[in-house]
Amino acid sequence: MKKTLYTFALSIAVALALFLTGCSFQKDTLPDNYAVGIIRTVGNKNRSDILYFNENLEQTGVTHYKYATMGGVFYKPVVFDGSLYVVPQGMANKKDLGIVFRQDLTTFEQEEFTVDQLAINGISVDQSAVYTVNTLNGNSIISKVNKKDGSIETLTYEGIYIPIVYVYNDVLYAFSEQHLDTKIESTLYCINPENLSEINKMDISHLGTTIYSVVGIEDMLYFAPKTTDKDELNHIVGTYNISDGKTASIECGVSAQHLLQVDDKLYITHGDVVNGEGSTISIYEINTGEIASYDLGMWPGQIAVYNDSLYVMGEDKIAKFDTQTMAKQAEVNVSLDTGYYLSGIFP
Repeated sequence: MKKTLYTFALSIAVALALFLTGCSFQKDTLPDNYAVGIIRTVGNKNRSDILYFNENLEQTGVTHYKYATMGGVFYKPVVFDGSLYVVPQGMANKKDLGIVFRQDLTTFEQEEFTVDQLAINGISVDQSAVYTVNTLNGNSIISKVNKKDGSIETLTYEGIYIPIVYVYNDVLYAFSEQHLDTKIESTLYCINPENLSEINKMDISHLGTTIYSVVGIEDMLYFAPKTTDKDELNHIVGTYNISDGKTASIECGVSAQHLLQVDDKLYITHGDVVNGEGSTISIYEINTGEIASYDLGMWPGQIAVYNDSLYVMGEDKIAKFDTQTMAKQAEVNVSLDTGYYLSGIFP
């Protein structure tokens, strides 16, 4: 009987220790102030974090989440109307969580939008809805989730891959690619976000394909085609004039990855996201058409701008640069346990 009681007591003690350890891990430290947030995640555990840093790159807080594969380097987190939106795909071998996560950047209030799709990729947000895209069995599914009632509408494109959707000025844009025998076809679809009906489409194969970043500025869409229609590394940023439907390109010398607009400037990162190679960023002056490139001395996985500083997320660190001189002002390493990686930065 004594042995049974001892075993029971030991079991309770172990369970309590594990419980307390779990609580300790999940304890949030909300920041009083911060300039940028960094998402740290892992694919084989339901554990992710957001680390908050002030303008001196001092960590001011951390929040924890029971999600695996929260965000990804290919897709920047979306910030809209004071909230962060990001896709936690779930365990990497399944990617079946099927939600979009929202967090208020001031109150830290959280919300989940159920999409009920596997392996959600690109997301976009407007005042009334959250838009996502995923590809399943060769078909791409665009989903619209109503923010008020959670209702879902879908539009399916068969036999093509759509890596990204982007809602801008009451039009939902979808960039697709289709691999043929001799080339890759790239198409821009213009969709009515109210009812997900197609308004127009155009062949943009001549500009390239593999697009993960789009920015709308006034009457122009800017997008980054990573490769050409021959599956070679590209060296331009594509443009689409919303008013007249004309396309053009901006020569930037090397393949573009992420785009970020700040005032009258377009920031363009270059480098290989898969291998974490490259260290260049270009700044395009929208009003004059001038472009200048800078070597950051680190891989620009993703970027964010806060006040007059550029914040760069690398493989295991973040750095701060002066936007006027592009001189490095600060740098800090981010602790990464086995399997963990940095998946996103936001201002």
